[in-house]
Amino acid sequence: MELRDVETFLEVARALHFGRAAERLNVSQGRVSQIIKALEREVGGALFERSSRRVRLTPLGERFRTGAADGYDRLTTTLRECRAVARQVGDRLRIGYQWTMGGQFTERLVSAFSEGHPHCEVFVNSLVYRTGGRMEPLAEGSDVDLALWWSPGGDSSAVEAPGLVVGPVLAAVPRGVLVPSAHPLARRAAITLDDLTPYELLRLPDTVGARMRERWLPTRTGSGKALRHTDEDMSRLTGTPDLPVEDVLALVARGRGLHLTVANLLDRVPFPGLAVVPVLDMPPMVVVPVWPATRETATVRAFVESAVRATTADRAAATRRARVAARVGRRGQPLAGGTGGTGVATQSG
Repeated sequence: MELRDVETFLEVARALHFGRAAERLNVSQGRVSQIIKALEREVGGALFERSSRRVRLTPLGERFRTGAADGYDRLTTTLRECRAVARQVGDRLRIGYQWTMGGQFTERLVSAFSEGHPHCEVFVNSLVYRTGGRMEPLAEGSDVDLALWWSPGGDSSAVEAPGLVVGPVLAAVPRGVLVPSAHPLARRAAITLDDLTPYELLRLPDTVGARMRERWLPTRTGSGKALRHTDEDMSRLTGTPDLPVEDVLALVARGRGLHLTVANLLDRVPFPGLAVVPVLDMPPMVVVPVWPATRETATVRAFVESAVRATTADRAAATRRARVAARVGRRGQPLAGGTGGTGVATQSG
């Protein structure tokens, strides 16, 4: 027996008319009849007496109405109160983000949320990537409510895991390869994965899940050619299970290997003597919000909804600026000012 079935019975009992009850419930009269017949089978007896002239409750129907009305009222009141509590945004939210996304992007999302929920204090902390790609900041006992996480492969599937909720894509960034400034590829405007086959790429730790590892650092190009990886993984080369981005950049600068990353990495983390060359045939790296299913709250949901609105608005504004720039460029006039921007997002995920 479902709540909707009890509601239908009580409406027929009030109206004593199947047609009027159906109108009030916004369903067909036939559907009302089906529900009442199913209830009568479940109860074990007739709840209404029906004739061509009128409908009235049987003694069994009267008894059922008394108990059902009391239970229905209590249940709907409780449901309404619980929904109101669930919709309440709390007074504290702690967010972690991967530093290479850039503080400007994260701050844009936090500011948009705070504008709508000024009573909620937001704490923001950058996160160190650990070998294995696990979500340590979200582990049991952590005080991080939600993390903004990189997911390679153009969608969120690389970070999906039991017990975690992965929200919608908030931003997408083209891929690139990090090389020393004196490297032959540094002079190229862009490359494909096939261009990387002569060179060694820094191998991700073996503890990284297979799905994450293959999407971040594929073993073969689109044409089937094998990509070369270093014998030792990055955690062995740096001597630590943590992978601060500066340590990875230092490995590339010392010639230990090239690194597949995001195309705007050096905008976020400047490092002399390095360059990032765009890789044209790789899906973008995307940013997704991730949080433990057991700690989902109205506050977390409100932040994600606000972030989606903010990034959607940013992409629309960027599209308008690009159209204006294209029109001005076609007229051969110089562009006044920059294109602006709010951080990571370069295209829709």
